[in-house]
Amino acid sequence: MRIAVLCGHYPYSGAGVIAFEAARELARAHEVAFIHGGSEELDLREEGLRRISLPLPPEPDRRPWHLFWNPAMIRKLKAALRSFQPEILHFHIVQRRSFSLAALLLSRRAPTVWTLHDQWHLCLRSVPEPPSCEGMRRLCVFCSAWPGASIAGKLLKEAVYAASPLEVVVPSRWLEELTRYSLLGRKKMHLVYNGIDLERFQPASEEAGDRAVTLLFVSGPNDPTKGLAELLQAFQALRAAHPKVKLRLVGTLPPGAPAEGIEATGSVERERMPEEYRRADLFVLPTLADNTPVTLMEAMASGLPSVATRVGGIPELVRDDVTGRLVAPGDVAGLTSALDDLVRDGAQRRAMGRAARREAEARFSRRRMAGQLEGIYRGMLGRIEMRAAGAEASAAGGAS
Repeated sequence: MRIAVLCGHYPYSGAGVIAFEAARELARAHEVAFIHGGSEELDLREEGLRRISLPLPPEPDRRPWHLFWNPAMIRKLKAALRSFQPEILHFHIVQRRSFSLAALLLSRRAPTVWTLHDQWHLCLRSVPEPPSCEGMRRLCVFCSAWPGASIAGKLLKEAVYAASPLEVVVPSRWLEELTRYSLLGRKKMHLVYNGIDLERFQPASEEAGDRAVTLLFVSGPNDPTKGLAELLQAFQALRAAHPKVKLRLVGTLPPGAPAEGIEATGSVERERMPEEYRRADLFVLPTLADNTPVTLMEAMASGLPSVATRVGGIPELVRDDVTGRLVAPGDVAGLTSALDDLVRDGAQRRAMGRAARREAEARFSRRRMAGQLEGIYRGMLGRIEMRAAGAEASAAGGAS
């Protein structure tokens, strides 16, 4: 098959990582083009696939309507697709740092799949405000953050969905259920959990029993919603009971935040992330809103137990009291207690880490993800062939 995997600005987010990992794995057996927005124009062979970068408008030139309609980027995308001639289009991210919502209308030209990674397809933002909002279940009519604008955005999106004959992939049952409150929910939907490179993310040798425990937190593009403020509060309380415990923060520490016991790395290249996980003992993700975080799957693959919040699709990744602990979002006391338990009990921490690795091997391999996607593509092409054959048979019957 000839497959075009389409993504937003790359590298940027966990969704971009998943899109690229899927493209790399699919390229083992198919002709694949990974087409994404970027800072420069590129067309090259990389890791067994064709990588095409389409320059995005400079940040000052990106207007709000580019979320919905960016004709310059769509023209570039059409040209790239003409040069590749794909049989399947697979979108991952379509908003402002990409091609725009209107790009989904290309599904009228070729069989198309859209993987949903957040709530942007239902809300004006990828992460609603407040993060716990699920007002899209009530068609956003009671939106307090963007009254009026939320309704207009929803109507525009629903109009494009109605005109786009695509199929949908969701990486969690939580997002699948939420998407039922949209026209997208009436389309053929497939549950495919994300996959990562299990060969790159491997456990370290088991920790020594007497060294200081290191917690790991990885920030991302949506920093305010990742729960860093709550983590810093919990960490200060934890240090009172465990003065040697450390927090390694991949990202930056907010101005004025207490720094004792904390090492902030700044930005870390993806090539170096496996070693960041291996040098830690416990992964922490007190996010206020999320779907299926890539960092959480990478931590599990690296043999780390996790303390995370019970939001979005996270309970589908972390098995409470088996591969980690789940706490309520915003519950600093609960977060502190869960961390304290695992800092004190090294044997339980290591047992959870081994269970996390087994879970990752069973459920989060990119080979399993690519295999499920191949099945979806073949099903789509098969249904098109059956319809064409039926139309030919009807035409032949009418002629006789």
